[in-house]
Amino acid sequence: MEGPGDFFATVEAYEVVDGDTFRAVIDGEKTRVRIMGINSPESGGFREEEDWGAEAKAYAKRKLEGRTLHLFTDPGDPIYDQYDRLLAHVIMENGMNYAVLAVAEGMAHTYILRHQELTIGDTLRKAERLAKSEKRGMWSSLAHD
Repeated sequence: MEGPGDFFATVEAYEVVDGDTFRAVIDGEKTRVRIMGINSPESGGFREEEDWGAEAKAYAKRKLEGRTLHLFTDPGDPIYDQYDRLLAHVIMENGMNYAVLAVAEGMAHTYILRHQELTIGDTLRKAERLAKSEKRGMWSSLAHD
């Protein structure tokens, strides 16, 4: 299987936490996975819900929960973050990169740290420009222009 980085695991997502985080079992361990390259509005829980948070979470549930996903780490980046979440690119069964799809649909925005050179960074930035220009998802409101 080809991916944007180093292959990590094939998993089934059993619970979506929000639009950019889900839970899966990896090697018998319940693991939180933080999707690389994106940030979605908060959907509540530990943080206050933000505009489009509920929609982003529902979108992620439709696309990820109960589905087989291929996870890849990004070369040169840590595998886990400070919250012990696996940092991974997520390739869906249809071969699409979830982050690119979520950004293109306006359910997340590009989130690349200054020190990162993500393998799909340019693609994410193009997807965000498209979503903004077509006012998709969270960009449909003039407040976000």
